[in-house]
Amino acid sequence: MSNAERGRPREFDIETVVAAAGRQFWEQGYHATSVEALCQATGLLRGSLYGAFGDKHGLLVAAFDYYADGAAARLREQLAAGPSPREALRNALLHYTRVAAQLSGRHGCLITNSALELLPSDEVLRPHIEAALRRVSGLLSTAFSQAQASGAFDPALTGDSVGTYLLCLIQGLRVLGKTDLSEAQLSGIVDMAMRALD
Repeated sequence: MSNAERGRPREFDIETVVAAAGRQFWEQGYHATSVEALCQATGLLRGSLYGAFGDKHGLLVAAFDYYADGAAARLREQLAAGPSPREALRNALLHYTRVAAQLSGRHGCLITNSALELLPSDEVLRPHIEAALRRVSGLLSTAFSQAQASGAFDPALTGDSVGTYLLCLIQGLRVLGKTDLSEAQLSGIVDMAMRALD
């Protein structure tokens, strides 16, 4: 870090910048997003962007982590709400059908999009993507196990396997959300998955 960088405080809010960059990557994809577009979206000059994040890819990693943290927090809240652990899990899954069926859902999910666009070759972003997916799977696994303990699901099923299964379901819903399937059709998929766990 240069003396100038140490001596001058940043004149922008990192969280605001990262969120704006994340929206740009989410809507356009990594490769189609230019540094100029990021500067326009964030309000940063090129030098400030490079000074804070190193390069375009460094900003992607920061934006990805910010997005993944928010996604996990929202899922955690949804899984904690509901009249019962089973209904909380179902309602959390239905949330993804609503998001996918909305116009904004046509862009998919930054986690899913980044995995499809940048893996397997991006070894820097890979651990961030894998950690985000493990976190979602773990939250779903815990929610299933809590519902299972209350007698809601097949006792022969294991939480880890179900967590991975439901992660696959969510990722599939996000991809199908890019098509013209309705919310009712996507909700039917969730109901079939819930029956498979009984």
